[in-house]
Amino acid sequence: MKQLTLLILLALGPVITAAAEPKPESEFTTTDPKKVKIIHDTALEKNPEIDSFEHLCPGLGGYQVIHEGGDLRSWINLKFKGSKTDLMHDTLIACPGQFPAKANNVVQWRGFRQGGTYMPYAIIYRMMSSKDDEKQTRLETLIIIKLDKEKSRVVGHLSAKEGNEKAEALADKLCKP
Repeated sequence: MKQLTLLILLALGPVITAAAEPKPESEFTTTDPKKVKIIHDTALEKNPEIDSFEHLCPGLGGYQVIHEGGDLRSWINLKFKGSKTDLMHDTLIACPGQFPAKANNVVQWRGFRQGGTYMPYAIIYRMMSSKDDEKQTRLETLIIIKLDKEKSRVVGHLSAKEGNEKAEALADKLCKP
């Protein structure tokens, strides 16, 4: 009987361990200019010669989001404990087509809830660009950022046609601690 109990416990071990691991969850923040701190924005300053902006947006887990852009392009950078991480280059390279820009006001965070505190490990957000064809076909890319304090970086991207569930799975695979 003891051997049977031991075999059952050994067989259930992985199930019990998996049940004990917290399940990844998503939280959302915004880059809506009406709900963030405007650092500068030439469109609001009515300066037609220069096209640039920098908005400080809410974040999670000690991070702040900086939505910035110029010359018909935009992206997000991160700020952690006063230190800014520049993600522009890797973000723009990940987007096919011309004039990549943040497609909406949503920033999706992936993380775990621990004792009532949300602990993010990744960000997913949508970029749009246009194909260099007669129709200027719209292209959308989901950008995945691994959160690692000042060393946060773009670690993946995929076409938005592949879907948000695939982006979440990739973020969880590449970023989950």
